[in-house]
Amino acid sequence: MRFAHLADIHLGFQKTGPLQDLEGRIFRDAVDECISRDVDFVLVCGDLFHVNIPEMRVQKMAMQKFRDLHDAGIPAYAVYGSHDFSPVSNSAIDLLESAGYLEKVTRASHDTDNRLHLDFLVDEKTGAKLAGLSGLKAGRDAEHYRLLDRAPLESEPGFKVFLFHGAISEMMGDTRDDNSMPASCMPAGFDYYAGGHLHTFRHDALPGYANVVYPGTLFAGYHSDLEVSARGEGRGFVVADFGDNGVTRVDRVVVPGCGYHLAEIDAEGKSAESVNSDLTRVAGEIDPSGRVVILKISGELISGRTADIDVLGMHRVMGSKGALETLIDRNGLSSKEYRIRGESAGTREEIERRTFEGNIGQVRTKRPNLAGAAGVQLAGSLLSVLRQPRPENEKARDYDHRVNSEAVARMGLDG
Repeated sequence: MRFAHLADIHLGFQKTGPLQDLEGRIFRDAVDECISRDVDFVLVCGDLFHVNIPEMRVQKMAMQKFRDLHDAGIPAYAVYGSHDFSPVSNSAIDLLESAGYLEKVTRASHDTDNRLHLDFLVDEKTGAKLAGLSGLKAGRDAEHYRLLDRAPLESEPGFKVFLFHGAISEMMGDTRDDNSMPASCMPAGFDYYAGGHLHTFRHDALPGYANVVYPGTLFAGYHSDLEVSARGEGRGFVVADFGDNGVTRVDRVVVPGCGYHLAEIDAEGKSAESVNSDLTRVAGEIDPSGRVVILKISGELISGRTADIDVLGMHRVMGSKGALETLIDRNGLSSKEYRIRGESAGTREEIERRTFEGNIGQVRTKRPNLAGAAGVQLAGSLLSVLRQPRPENEKARDYDHRVNSEAVARMGLDG
């Protein structure tokens, strides 16, 4: 018996035509590969969509491919991720479930002591028993795991899979995630722990927790994802074989994406004009046709401003030579003449977090979730809500109501 495990697909992330096409093609190829490998069922462990209600183009594509799975007799089971979950409105995942092409695994209830109970969903063909919890916004997962009644889950006989979407501390390595949790938060004794949230493949066995697996993203398209791909890591999903004695094999299936070209330019001690010359040289040396081009510029300029780097010129040249996309990373670039403080800007998420951390002390409130570290997390969560674009098929009035309602819910207020 065999199942496929996918996560962090982030359909709808891309905003430019070539990368939208690539995102769609990779997802379709992954589903076709699941069918060709004759898996018994498919697990989707969160962030199938980049937002809970993506544009109609994305919903239509997902519907078509999950219908292909259904027509091939392959059921799909899912939990929400932090991106495709909303506390106040439905998700495109709910649409797939209503159509009968997907089934959500989380079946939870609370008793009088507020303990959280999970029921198993049993795959009809294989008898595999599935349970799991969705990933939530603003690191609220830990509270659910704290309330979880683990004993019935751990004592249940048979082949068991636990689906989750969150970072397990023991598997983080050097990666930072303030919302990570130890594996011990999950019920022990399952045969396979199907994870989502971490965008690189990881497979480990921890004491009491065999086969904790993250398949990584199929493509996603965050700058960091593309850079990892450019450095040679294949992207795809996982296929696991199992029998009466548990998991017998875990294989990575790499789904071909596109070509990349990564160039790193050292600007230390150079002028802005000299760095532009380096960019011109790189542009003449590479063939970017059909590739994603990533240029990393780092170091401190001895003269000139960081804004003097001809980013737009490089975009034009690479585009004229057929590049799918050109990404220029200047987070590690600074200027001696215009230095404000001796630190690199960092990623967008890091800049946002530092901004919130630097200003949270000005907040005067008696609500603990609005102050300190909790306030920083909440601010980031609210920003992600407000950043959501309005789908083309949604009226402005409905969009405003949905975003306002979700923001109010994230703050724990009564609407």
